Amino acid sequence: MRKLLDHHAHRLSARLAATLFTLLLALSAAAAADTPKPTKLFKNGDTLPVTISASWQQLIRNDEYQGAYPATLDYTDESGAPVKLDLTVERRGLTRQRVCRYPPIRLRFEKEAVKGTTFRGQKSLKMVTHCERASRFEQYYVLEMLAYRIYNQITDYSFRIRPLDIDYHDSERGKTDEDRFGFLIEDDSDVAKRHDLKKLRIPKLRSTMLEPALSSEFALFQYLIGNVDWAALSGPDPNECCHNVKLIGKKELEAGDRVYPIPYDFDSSGLVNADYAVPPQGLPINSVTQRLYRGYCSHSATLEDARRKIVALEGDILALVENEPRLTSGSRRKALRFLDRGFATLKDPEDFSEKITAKCRK
Repeated sequence: MRKLLDHHAHRLSARLAATLFTLLLALSAAAAADTPKPTKLFKNGDTLPVTISASWQQLIRNDEYQGAYPATLDYTDESGAPVKLDLTVERRGLTRQRVCRYPPIRLRFEKEAVKGTTFRGQKSLKMVTHCERASRFEQYYVLEMLAYRIYNQITDYSFRIRPLDIDYHDSERGKTDEDRFGFLIEDDSDVAKRHDLKKLRIPKLRSTMLEPALSSEFALFQYLIGNVDWAALSGPDPNECCHNVKLIGKKELEAGDRVYPIPYDFDSSGLVNADYAVPPQGLPINSVTQRLYRGYCSHSATLEDARRKIVALEGDILALVENEPRLTSGSRRKALRFLDRGFATLKDPEDFSEKITAKCRK
């Protein structure tokens, strides 16, 4: 009898242990499900302090090597927990890689490394750096960041950005260059995904293929910030359009389908007025602070609606500049004066007709 009771007690104990184990697993899974994930990288516009450790001196000096360097990125997440991500960094860019001691950088992540973090879903990100140590260079890229944010005000068919406060730690020398401004630019595949579209890689296109309403907003925005350094129909690469423009649209384009142009790289604009910026050859202007409308006549029917939309946003756009704490008083004053002149043209019917409507490209 005693053996029988012991046997039943053992079986009951085993069942109870199994039940408790299952219950604990369920509770653990439920707790994990209830734990909020950190806000995705580009859904939060606040400055993110980060430390990026890499062989920075090698990357800076070895300008002929375009390959990857191993790196780590450290930051504190929204819950206050420290996070360390493994990644690689590499040089990128054209003009800035040539003129900057600290070139623009591309960050590359492995999917598993960023899972569950603020950087989840990110594979490859462009990072704009401070270019040079002189303070005026930081002002250039604060203004360039504002150009992205101005276009965010105009349309969601635009690249979102995330400002950074960067400590560059040289993993070989043990030295750290602290508190440098920079920002990350959203990947074009994520812009496309927001609109249920795909990023396109096509060699060239006609202006009539571009979505007309967006193209008018695009062209007036470029006029407002004084940027002529772009091409939306073809580019220097014969296999892929364009220059400083990404294209998104349906994966398989059919007759009548529209293509959506997304602009980027505004450091050669008059708003930024970088000392290395010059207008592209062949244009009838001598300085990047001279405005030139480069929109297409095929979109003229949507130009008035785009004008009204942007003029209605004048207060919001100017507030971005007025409220940017990183700008010096001098940079802020010059930027506001430059934008005021652009808005003056948009609001004056005669000026608008002469400088914009009549200047469209066939």
